[in-house]
Amino acid sequence: MKKRNFLQFAYEEFWVPLLGRGLSIFIKSIEGKDPKERPTFDLREK
Repeated sequence: MKKRNFLQFAYEEFWVPLLGRGLSIFIKSIEGKDPKERPTFDLREK
């Protein structure tokens, strides 16, 4: 397992999920239609 630095950890575990879920509330109004698939917020390498 690779060691992640603090900024990468904060970005992947806090910022992306928080901002992504916040924006997902507005997907319909931004795009004008419901999303076809549920948004994913997992940026980690698999």
